[in-house]
Amino acid sequence: MKVNPLKTISKALLADRTFDIEFRGYLSNHAKHAVIAHDRLGAPNDRIQEYWDDYTAMTPYSIQLHKVDQKWNEVQPATEDQWCTWRGKKTHWQEQVAFMNDELKKLDNDTDKLIQKYAPELLSGLAGSLTHGIIHLGWAIDAQSPWMITEGLAYLNFCHIGVDEARLNADRHRENSPMESLIRAAHTWKAENLKEDWIDRVKAKYDESFHPELVGSGFQHELSKVVSDPHPVATHLPTWINEKNVDDLWESMYKAATWIYLTTIDEKGHGNFLVLHLLTSLWGLEHVCRVVDGGPTMMKVTRRALSQFYASMICLLSTSGGGFPSVEALEKIQTKYSPLILDAKSFDWDPIVKDAIAEREEHNPKLVYVMRELWKRYGRWSGFSEAAKAFTLTPNIGPDTPEFDDPRTQ
Repeated sequence: MKVNPLKTISKALLADRTFDIEFRGYLSNHAKHAVIAHDRLGAPNDRIQEYWDDYTAMTPYSIQLHKVDQKWNEVQPATEDQWCTWRGKKTHWQEQVAFMNDELKKLDNDTDKLIQKYAPELLSGLAGSLTHGIIHLGWAIDAQSPWMITEGLAYLNFCHIGVDEARLNADRHRENSPMESLIRAAHTWKAENLKEDWIDRVKAKYDESFHPELVGSGFQHELSKVVSDPHPVATHLPTWINEKNVDDLWESMYKAATWIYLTTIDEKGHGNFLVLHLLTSLWGLEHVCRVVDGGPTMMKVTRRALSQFYASMICLLSTSGGGFPSVEALEKIQTKYSPLILDAKSFDWDPIVKDAIAEREEHNPKLVYVMRELWKRYGRWSGFSEAAKAFTLTPNIGPDTPEFDDPRTQ
């Protein structure tokens, strides 16, 4: 995957080691993702620095980032045994980064080799921290930032949560596309009353002894329960995951995630904050898989990772306050945004990009960057350009509201 180098200022900010990967115990530090998005959208140096300064002083949640607890030169790197023992425990992030940095040196600073060695076993936990581990790693690869890559691998290990791969049953549904599968899942959701018979039951099944590191995180704790006890609607996989050409697979997944995002747009034109993560995490996952499965291989890691992504997506959508998208909403949005090709000269990205660069909510420049790239890659499909306009609002995670509030329920 061809990528252009970032500006000098952006590279320096991505190498910054001042701040922890999370703050308040469960919120992800997005500062570096925003730097990449602003740079890719062509923001000037002063705007990139301004955003960094503002975000690191006070996030849009009105909560400050957490600075690392130890000086990096005093951090004792994790051992290989500790790397495995600490997986998914949300502890010792600095020690895990230091371990990755040592491993990188052993590989002659070849980041591709580091990713190929460690990423495959971590992709089963991509749902952790609302997919921010895979976002951090994949966007670091996009930016070609060695330090951020070590952070991303450590973050995936740190927050590792996902559907047990032994429970994923391949090729159980003869279907040709993600949207066909999602519509089938929507029928099942309604017909079998899965909100009560799956989601509510699982949420009530576990107490605070289950994933205690997530108690107080609200939605993340609920999602951890659901992915640990998935319904067959998530684990019985469709045939297209193993049958589609891999390039077609990525395109169909991106379009499906975009259609889902488009179903969430409210009367004021805002898209859902939680669902937006499907788009930015899929972008991250693709970058990881392109490194791991580069060349003419069977793409085994890619297909396994997309199986995990699909199952986790079903779980995430089912757990959210708005519930799984309805059959009617999914069918309507496909009709509204059919594979319409836009004349590149008739669609002006400049106003959207300008608004994105000016945004305080960092998810929006990320959204615009990814949608514009996909629009250019996949024939200028109108779904991507329309999704790019649907900026999301910062969710209600202020100092007095510890749980994630889904905007669709407000």
